[in-house]
Amino acid sequence: MSATFDKFRLEGRTALVTGGATGLGFHMTKALAEAGANVLIAARREDVLREAAARLNANLEGDGRVCWYPVDLGDRHSITQLAEHALSQFPSVDIFVGNAAQDFHEHVANISNQAIDRMMQVNISANIELTRAFLPGMRAKRWGRFLFSSSATTVVTSPYEGCAMYTAVKGALNAFTRTLATEVGHDNITANVLVLGFFVTDMVRHAQNQIRATAGEAAARQFMEDFVGMTALGRAGSPAELEGLVQFLASDAGSYVTGSSLVVDGGLSIMLRPNGMAE
Repeated sequence: MSATFDKFRLEGRTALVTGGATGLGFHMTKALAEAGANVLIAARREDVLREAAARLNANLEGDGRVCWYPVDLGDRHSITQLAEHALSQFPSVDIFVGNAAQDFHEHVANISNQAIDRMMQVNISANIELTRAFLPGMRAKRWGRFLFSSSATTVVTSPYEGCAMYTAVKGALNAFTRTLATEVGHDNITANVLVLGFFVTDMVRHAQNQIRATAGEAAARQFMEDFVGMTALGRAGSPAELEGLVQFLASDAGSYVTGSSLVVDGGLSIMLRPNGMAE
């Protein structure tokens, strides 16, 4: 293998991925494990975690392995237990991927205090708490990676209403990541955020099926077309298209990229007109 390819390798590294058992998080986990990292995935549902780890481990050929631990990121005690478990199983967590998120689609006038509190805890506070837990180990090694999942709704307005609170917490995560990068850079630690657009995941399919059941097939097709038509590429993203980027940012190949909000949205955020419309 070439010296450049070797820079993407993650043998001897440990990663923790919240929300790493499903959707985009599953593919982030796959990318890290295939590059040789040991990966701990964390989410609420034990059955889903167990199944995801089994699927991933069955197809791994290198040194990387996937294990799991349940967590409720809305519960500070559960977060503490996750951090303690991770650091009891591994000398340090070298790569922390904060991918899990909580969303309530509700107008600002109607959203409950409970929903606000949970969105703040899961999307912001949990990431800060886990960053604080894993930072000492990274500093001791003088090597570390923080990578967070954000949303293109922080760059361009969603075509659907009820996203103001979600946009707010993701915008705060973007700002946190940039400032974190300034605090940890001198320890050879990077911090970046992925600003993600429209990807076809199980969650999207579920939403489409709900629309199909309540409003019919035409409305379900329109749901997809609304998003696809706003991208420069004229299509939705495949979760597998994130894998190479995650390997890059988590490895020595991405060692000079920090404080960045990397937009991965098929050109959604640059479009001023629907794709295919005559100029």
